[in-house]
Amino acid sequence: MKKPELLLPAGSRASLEAAIEGGADAVYLGAGRFNARMRAENFKDDELSAALALSRAYGVKSYITLNTRLFDSELNDALKLAASLYEAGADALIVADMGIATLIKKHVPDLEIHASTQLSGHSLDDARALSEAGFSRMVCHREITKDALFSLCKSSPIEIEMFIHGAYCVSFSGQCLMSAVMGGRSGNRGECAQPCRQPYTKSGEKGYPISLKDMCLAGHITDIIASGAASLKIEGRQKPPEYVYGTAKIYRRLLDEGRNATADEIEALARIFSRDGFTDGYFTKEQKNMRGVRTYEDFLKMDKSKFEGLTKKAPLDITLTAVAGKHAEFTATSPTGSFTAVGDAVAEAEAIAPLSEEGARKNSSRLGNTPFEIRNFNFITDGRAALTLSALNALRRRAVEGLLSRGEKSVSVPDVTPKKGKKPSFDNVIYTAEFLSEDRITPLAREFFSRIYLPYGAHSEKFDISLPPYLPDSLAPQVWDDVRQRRVLVHGAGQLKKAREVCAEAAASFRMNVFNSAAADYYASLGADIITLAPEAKRAQMRDISSPVPSAAIVYGRLPLMLTLRCAISDGDCKRCDRARLCSSAITDRHGVRFPLYGMPDCTNVVFNSVPTYMADKRDELGRTGISVYHFIFTDESAEECDRIIRAYTNGEAPADPSKIRRMQ
Repeated sequence: MKKPELLLPAGSRASLEAAIEGGADAVYLGAGRFNARMRAENFKDDELSAALALSRAYGVKSYITLNTRLFDSELNDALKLAASLYEAGADALIVADMGIATLIKKHVPDLEIHASTQLSGHSLDDARALSEAGFSRMVCHREITKDALFSLCKSSPIEIEMFIHGAYCVSFSGQCLMSAVMGGRSGNRGECAQPCRQPYTKSGEKGYPISLKDMCLAGHITDIIASGAASLKIEGRQKPPEYVYGTAKIYRRLLDEGRNATADEIEALARIFSRDGFTDGYFTKEQKNMRGVRTYEDFLKMDKSKFEGLTKKAPLDITLTAVAGKHAEFTATSPTGSFTAVGDAVAEAEAIAPLSEEGARKNSSRLGNTPFEIRNFNFITDGRAALTLSALNALRRRAVEGLLSRGEKSVSVPDVTPKKGKKPSFDNVIYTAEFLSEDRITPLAREFFSRIYLPYGAHSEKFDISLPPYLPDSLAPQVWDDVRQRRVLVHGAGQLKKAREVCAEAAASFRMNVFNSAAADYYASLGADIITLAPEAKRAQMRDISSPVPSAAIVYGRLPLMLTLRCAISDGDCKRCDRARLCSSAITDRHGVRFPLYGMPDCTNVVFNSVPTYMADKRDELGRTGISVYHFIFTDESAEECDRIIRAYTNGEAPADPSKIRRMQ
């Protein structure tokens, strides 16, 4: 069984050194822009080249995070960055935006790309779609179970990377709008303010209902190795080097020895960092007692030892050839490559003594502050070569510099900034809607909306279907049989591709995170007949996005802020057996703002915004966006309220209370 790669975070130069010292096979690090941890120290351009060279010297692969969503105005700079990273020798980019992914594969085809967990890939259908889009690896969701992991790794056409340690996002990655809506700091754009870690009141009890303990799968290493997962990822680009070194050292030992962690080793991991202990609830399907926050007791028992810096050296094999009358050669070979420096022709010893093996070894071993130390030395000579020490030193320096260099890589990319101009025009504006239950759908709604979607599991034959955003492979056959020849709302590339095989029509929901024209083109090429633009995009940015099929925007309703695969309503202890009925609750923040919480038919939870988006009186502003499909989301509105809202949009009415709505910016 092939040993999986151990992948460590490197949020700074010190953390990179800690990862190498701890035994990482690979590291992931961010450039200064376009990455999902903008609050990490990250690397400036000049620092990045040095970081990549250091990683290469130790045989550690470097994956660069270009994993935020990008607007049209940013695509050109992002592609230039990707090209420069390729030239600098990055082993792969971790990408979250389908638009920039398609541009990278078109213009920098030799650069490997990995699908970030922010792309919400979790199924075999997703892996197949991502493979066809040019990805070589999919970083699957943190919530994956052991059974699902085995199944996915067995059949996936691309490598599967999984998280094994670190912070859990309570929301499915790529599906959280809470920080963006509550505070204007987008998790999809690398600026998450972590509102999930704040206290809320639920069912009259104040606590932390949506803050989870950290993940620790150290007790499941043998199963994970057996699954065939290609890469095991430790979260933490904002953590200090002590965290990186400590976790790396323990997981390196477990992988090398092919065993699960002992209780003492898990306790050691907790002393490095935990939130009231750890959980493996998703992996084991035991989702009780997953809630947790960082406590004062956690701090008191924290391991306070400091990382002292990189001491490990990479082994170097040296062959020095010094033969009178021939060019001197110095070949340096590391675990990751070899380089030969060639000097001038060597004179025959006359006035000076020939170079001795002892002198050759001594001077060849002077590797100074380089990452190397000599392991084997081979001296080839005829015993008559008068190679001077200065010439030998120059050869050694050139060989080591050549070994550390990235090699010759060059690529030229065009300007890919989308041209502004007239967008494709479509017929009159059409209206579509999602309802949570059929009993709210009135005759007026049936007349007003061209498509009405109900959640899968709560639908009737009379209406269209919104597929489960999280569709495990174990449930997929039944779901696809049920929606055959129907109109569906899909939430990912895998669903879209499959839907076009079995369904009548498929619209791409806001969960696809379409921020730019290149992403719209990609999803249209897969067969979407409507593409919903990201609700984080402002109206001016929506105007810039050109789509070959009608584009939609959410113009009314409470935005779904989180999609959780753990039931926050029941605290992971769901006893409901009637899956056709929706559970409901709410969480209230410390300012008294209430966020409705619904348990969906598949037992996932959705946290909705405290107020609805309302644009009935802004038809002119909406018209200037070029949006031709106006999408509504109805949650807790009564049937009478739904009719009132429809009439308000028909008549262009202002909101009754502007303080209780949200505007599209």
